[in-house]
Amino acid sequence: MEITIVRQENRSFFEPLMPVEQWQFADLVLGAIEEGTACGVLAAQEAETFLEIHYLYVAEEYRRKGIATGLLEELHHIGRGSQMDGELCQYVDNEAMKGLDACLAGNRYERDEAESTVYVADFKDLSGKFFGQTELAGSGAGQGADEGKAAVLGAGVKAVPLSAVTARMWNQFLKKLESLPNEDGTVPDLNVKYLYDQAASFLLVKRGEPEGCILLEKQDADYILSYFCILSKAAPAEMMGLFRASYQVLKKYCDPEDKIYINALTETTQKMVLQMTDQKAKTVGQAAARYYIY
Repeated sequence: MEITIVRQENRSFFEPLMPVEQWQFADLVLGAIEEGTACGVLAAQEAETFLEIHYLYVAEEYRRKGIATGLLEELHHIGRGSQMDGELCQYVDNEAMKGLDACLAGNRYERDEAESTVYVADFKDLSGKFFGQTELAGSGAGQGADEGKAAVLGAGVKAVPLSAVTARMWNQFLKKLESLPNEDGTVPDLNVKYLYDQAASFLLVKRGEPEGCILLEKQDADYILSYFCILSKAAPAEMMGLFRASYQVLKKYCDPEDKIYINALTETTQKMVLQMTDQKAKTVGQAAARYYIY
């Protein structure tokens, strides 16, 4: 087995093993070759002093041969040499991912205690009761997010698409978020804003101050609702306005059978997910994070 850093000159050899968008955002890609065949790939991003694993895949016929361990060992080697503090891997813990969970545990990763329920629903199951007829004031039918314009939710309140959020406002929001722990006592790590879909993710801005967000990631034809929060007291219409703003964008891009995964980090999100899907959302596992500190 050979582990190599994937560069422009050998990228085409490994491209079939990883979705296009993962290549776009990866800071480091490692590839595994066995008997002259590209059989595994690992993609990571630099997040401050950590390497965050965003994708780890080994072709089925090459599994249980130590290839994933080889990729992780090479990442450890590079991380130490780059004077990083450690690594992070986040994933949904369910039956399908037990192999990954065991692999990480066997390669010195420790599991974070904080967990959240992950739901999945077909896009068609999002409730028309909340989204079917009502357009956001000021957005117009099918306008607003694509043009980088904020949707008006009420006097002095706007849902601003992430594409129009300045670095200063994003950092101001993160600073507020860090001072207010979640319902389970943990503070989420949202990383840099370019990881989230710039059109379908929104910041709630009240009188010029960021007070909430809805953040979605795109994977192939599916979307992941990674985080939803309101930092201050908000009217139900303002909370629902964030979901509606995203929905108006997603309905242009999603087919009825496309999946929407929801990471229910808080009890509030969990209740709204079940309400918005008319109880059709299904639990697919728990969001888990494993850390390896050098």
